[in-house]
Amino acid sequence: MKNKLFTLFGTFLTVLFIIFVANSTKVLAAESPFPYESTNAGNYIGNGVANGDTYNYSYTSTNQIPVDSEGFVNYQDQAYVKKTVKANPQKQGLFDVTLDIKGNQLPHPPLDVVLVIDYSSSMQGEKLTNTLKGLQEFGTELGDSLSNGVVQIGIVAYNRNMYSTNGFTNDMDELQNFLTSTAQSHTGTFIQKGLIAGQELLLNQGRSGAEKILIHIGDGSANRSYLPAVGATSYPNTGEITDYNGFHTANYVKDFQTTSEKFNTSDTISDSNGTKVDKEIVTDATLGTIVALKESGITTYSIGTAPTARGEYIARNIADKESHYRPIDENLLELGDALKTIINAVTKTIPNGTVTDPMGKDILLQGSGNFSDTNYSATGWKKDSDGNWQSTKVLTRNLEVNEQNQVITLSNFALGANELITVTYQIRLNTEATDFKGEFWYLCNQRTTLDPASTGSSLLDFPIPSIKAPTVKLSLEKQWKDAPEAVIPDKIDYQVIRTPLVTPPAWTASDTLSLTKEKNFKATLSTVPILGVNNDLPLYNNAGETISYSVNEVNIPEGFDFSLNQENNHFTLINTYKETSTSTTESSSSESSTTDSSSSESTSQSSTSESNSSESSTSEASSTESTVVETSESSRKPAVSKTTSASGKSYPNTNDERASKIWLLIGTSLLGASLYLLKKFN
Repeated sequence: MKNKLFTLFGTFLTVLFIIFVANSTKVLAAESPFPYESTNAGNYIGNGVANGDTYNYSYTSTNQIPVDSEGFVNYQDQAYVKKTVKANPQKQGLFDVTLDIKGNQLPHPPLDVVLVIDYSSSMQGEKLTNTLKGLQEFGTELGDSLSNGVVQIGIVAYNRNMYSTNGFTNDMDELQNFLTSTAQSHTGTFIQKGLIAGQELLLNQGRSGAEKILIHIGDGSANRSYLPAVGATSYPNTGEITDYNGFHTANYVKDFQTTSEKFNTSDTISDSNGTKVDKEIVTDATLGTIVALKESGITTYSIGTAPTARGEYIARNIADKESHYRPIDENLLELGDALKTIINAVTKTIPNGTVTDPMGKDILLQGSGNFSDTNYSATGWKKDSDGNWQSTKVLTRNLEVNEQNQVITLSNFALGANELITVTYQIRLNTEATDFKGEFWYLCNQRTTLDPASTGSSLLDFPIPSIKAPTVKLSLEKQWKDAPEAVIPDKIDYQVIRTPLVTPPAWTASDTLSLTKEKNFKATLSTVPILGVNNDLPLYNNAGETISYSVNEVNIPEGFDFSLNQENNHFTLINTYKETSTSTTESSSSESSTTDSSSSESTSQSSTSESNSSESSTSEASSTESTVVETSESSRKPAVSKTTSASGKSYPNTNDERASKIWLLIGTSLLGASLYLLKKFN
């Protein structure tokens, strides 16, 4: 029986240990390349530098992770990030947090791009205007890659006819002139004709060794197709053509009579060369040509302009992968954005960035719940030819900034070489929290990451800074006036009062404390008890307003009047005896002598009392009346005792420390119960 009990007891301790360790390691679970320290001085990043009430990563004086020449963390030349905090000089307790993100250029060969555009009868007015605008935005996004000839562009426009630039250019004005002066708007949607012409332009006039991209722009509503070549092979569709919207192609051919004047059409027309057929025949013929196009080694993208269900079936299949398809509006207002998304994925290391930035414990994001552009600033920067950063609105024009539950999300931005965005917002430390710790480092954020392509597959971490807030000390002394020694009580009770406050649950009055005769009715306070728990005394509230502290005597001794003198945070509580009998008067005369002489002795008494205050406890009623150990400004960096993971690192986290305390309490209770049972059975 005894052996079984020992075995059971050992098993219980093992399970308890596993549970405790599993719960504790949640605190350190974030995947971050940076080490974070947890000491008596607070929570902060390793290899950091303190400056006043801020603590930032030391970007330029650490070999922990590569840093570029401008002091950004360098993630393998893909992205460069920095996160810093500084005190706002205009308002007490307000801090500015700044995120900086730089991109780079993808190493790639020259790029030949052909735009195949549905130029049907509606391609005029607003639709044409938006097409030209989108083309111009495309050129602007390409920037140096276009101007230096790394990228060149050709255009094929089609309806029942086909129009081509018959070559490539890097002159956007030339391309716009082609669309307004050469291409003509007509009826008919001969997608096959446009795709085959685009393929031939890339293969026959493109540069040797250049990467080849075809981008189709249209609604996919094909109504004309070539006749199959004589003896053309019919292939069963084994996944080359993907089903969409209930449409399916069972078989297809890839060879057609492209030089014949004859064609099939699903529309009723007067052209004698056209043969009326079912829509499925035109659709399947178009999809067969799309299969052949993909097999030629050309990368294909598709921009669907408000397609019908059948049109989407074709438009989606033009793209060589699902991520290469993007729908836009019928009038092509979104064409510029769609083209930029495509080219950014090819040329920029941050093609479609997303930053997720949650606030840290007891950090108050300014504007949270109603976060708008009045609560942050966002600036784009590009380097000029001399290497100087110049602001530009282009990089932030489509930037989206959202906030929910104190989590900021930045999205829809692309960055290449010599491109940078900077976003700054403001925070405060919750100094009114019941567990606020003064002169203690709080991490500004939980794990903050950049996802360069918004795929979730690669998250790059920002170093997390910390902030802290100062506290005050209160010194108290009691003076008895006109009071004989016999009527002076052994102690008096008081409360500490504070105002103004911003958060309604924050405490306004402390628990009752005492000044005792044994301690000369003097005390120095750095903390006060609130519901039995010690609380630090912050300098300012959650709005940055300096907190005013006061002291109120509780249960004034009978026969005494109370008054209070305050000089900064030094409080003199005065109790004046009200008795007027002869004995009292004689005693008061003696006391008065003492009082008269006290003016010459008060300095000496005060000095003696101050020197004694560090040696004596302050109150029988509370252990919170203590002298604060000052920390010099020159030794801001916290040190030595740490809480780390098994690997020696700890990280920003979302877990409250109370969880570990609860588990410890449960473990202690269970251990005690087990020991009791063990003793009983023995």
